Amino acid sequence: MQYLHALATRPFHSLLLTLAIVFVATTARAEPACDRSTPIDAKCEISLSALHPTQPAIGLIPVEERVGHFKPVTDFVKYTSKRPVPVVQGPDGTFYLTDSHHLVSVLLRVGADKVMAQVIGRLDDPANFWQEMQARHWVYLFDSKGNSIPPSALPVRIDELADDPYRALATYAETAGYFRRTDAYFMEFEWARYFGMQMGWQPIKRLNLLSALQAAERLACKPEAKDLPGYAGPCQSGNNGMHPVPAN
Repeated sequence: MQYLHALATRPFHSLLLTLAIVFVATTARAEPACDRSTPIDAKCEISLSALHPTQPAIGLIPVEERVGHFKPVTDFVKYTSKRPVPVVQGPDGTFYLTDSHHLVSVLLRVGADKVMAQVIGRLDDPANFWQEMQARHWVYLFDSKGNSIPPSALPVRIDELADDPYRALATYAETAGYFRRTDAYFMEFEWARYFGMQMGWQPIKRLNLLSALQAAERLACKPEAKDLPGYAGPCQSGNNGMHPVPAN
């Protein structure tokens, strides 16, 4: 009663402000933090510093390009709520990012601290953890040239991901339609490796990216690429370069 009396004696504008504060305080809820109590397939809030990569590298050029065009965001948890980043929890409680490494790298560079995640799995057997991760295609244990690497060679943090220029080339080649997206796991890395082998692993930088992309267009049509996921050939040449032959 004393509280109600105090409200009644305040000026009207002060009363409205007080009620607004009380309403916000009682209705606002923090997103649940990712921990062992988070159910499988549930969404939760996680710090970017708590995410462990499951691949050794990203294509840095498209990441930096997206950073340059990124619109200001004040709430990154809300921003990622519709498409949360997928994570798997390991035996020691560590959360492993199984996809969206490029997106998270962009968000880290534009000031994100936390994002929305979705726990897609929880593996509790330390003896078989990495074998199970590989069996479920939740980890990519190969370097930029396709050589196997041990799990210990993976970066620990998102900001430690290496730059793979041919992975960047594969991103632009896919965007240009030189190969099609499929459900195949790590398909961009397969194309990156193919492009690198065909181009003799010549250095790719911003200055020669266009010429490298033109080479990738030709290479994506070659018969040697027909077994790669998303192969869009056979191709025919035209005024604007090589184009897939429409299927009958």
